[in-house]
Amino acid sequence: MRAIYLKFADSCVQYLYGVAAIFGRDEFVMGVSESVEEYLEALWLSEESGEKLAHIKWVARHLGISAPSTVEMLKKLEKEGLVIYQARKGIQLADKGREIARRIIRAHRLIEALMRETLRTEVREETVCGMEHHMDEEFMDALCTLLKHPRKCPHGDPIPRGKCCP
Repeated sequence: MRAIYLKFADSCVQYLYGVAAIFGRDEFVMGVSESVEEYLEALWLSEESGEKLAHIKWVARHLGISAPSTVEMLKKLEKEGLVIYQARKGIQLADKGREIARRIIRAHRLIEALMRETLRTEVREETVCGMEHHMDEEFMDALCTLLKHPRKCPHGDPIPRGKCCP
């Protein structure tokens, strides 16, 4: 599939794999799909558990999809510079993918903290997953400040720090 680029003044819109991405002054602004974010999140979790390279079977099982579909998507993500894919060895996040994954993990864990600590409700993964993809940095920083900059989510996992964190 070819990417379609539309150029405007000082920004560029890239349309690839059904997702629009907006680039301005050489900086990624927004635009990966929830599906892509889920793959990147899975790779972050694999790294966080101590694995240097995630294995296809683990990623497929974690996401509940087939191994061939996983390989196909990871090859696409490699072309976009989001992951480093080593056939028969594993996958790891590239810097660009790591930054997106960090944002998603931060959003996920801040929502969990909000649900448990402030709202005093059960943490429901389907609710958290539905919300994590729709939070921008400004909202995450406001939420983080409201929650007094928690360092860990209710499960004890570290919450990546934001610009707002002391």
